[in-house]
Amino acid sequence: MKKFMVALTGLVTLATVGATVPATAVTSATTAHAATKSTYVSPSLNVNAIYTTSTTISGKATKGSKITVKATKNAKKNLASGTASKTTGKYTIKLSNKLKKNANVYVYATNAKTKAYFYRIIRVQAASTKAATTTKKTAAKKTTVKKSTTKKTTATKTATKKSTAANFSVKTPTGTWASNTANKYSQKFVFSQKTGFNQTLYKNGKKVKTLVSYAKYSVDAKTPTFWKITYTPKGAKKAETFYMRFTSAKKFKLVNSKNQVISTKAGVAPAAKWTFTKA
Repeated sequence: MKKFMVALTGLVTLATVGATVPATAVTSATTAHAATKSTYVSPSLNVNAIYTTSTTISGKATKGSKITVKATKNAKKNLASGTASKTTGKYTIKLSNKLKKNANVYVYATNAKTKAYFYRIIRVQAASTKAATTTKKTAAKKTTVKKSTTKKTTATKTATKKSTAANFSVKTPTGTWASNTANKYSQKFVFSQKTGFNQTLYKNGKKVKTLVSYAKYSVDAKTPTFWKITYTPKGAKKAETFYMRFTSAKKFKLVNSKNQVISTKAGVAPAAKWTFTKA
């Protein structure tokens, strides 16, 4: 596998994913080598909204996974820690102190056996002020009917836009993802708890070569929609990486470390911009 590379000249940025790795190579984010049957797959993690008045953090994760909350990425001291239920995956852990408005907290879910982990960055929201909201609504009713209607319409549109911007979440990349067709070529990514990360190249719908197979991988969520995938081919000491930006729960684009869409080369296929859709 050649590592993603960004060209320093020209108008097109090129990177390489799975270019010349033998069919026996293994690369995947939370998977294991087929020979050992061990699991490296990152846990799933969902976190409920956190407010300045919150005394606990709750949500749902892979059953039995260890949950820790940190003020900064990889901080040695935890703000809270606990374990997700072994039967439901739900968790509620007590915070050691209150959090400030707009502060970011890092919530980690870790597989106790493999140490594979997944985290989300959650921004602390201001406490809900129902009284203030009620007062504003009462004042608005005293104005003319037309103004009230306009304000409600505007508020509805704003709420709709916000809802659209955050109406999906992605827990893990597990599953099969098929790419668009570019220059007659297409790709297929498979993230599996049993077989790891696998990458296959096709031309005119016919298989050309397996570029990556049975690779263990890990997921580093830079943001809820911008992820870094680190994978290690079987027998290799050096890990490789690539980045993905989710545009919906079932679609992502290959990007660079700055979250910019780039053209990448896969095996013998010419460099192209790839978009993957969950099969």
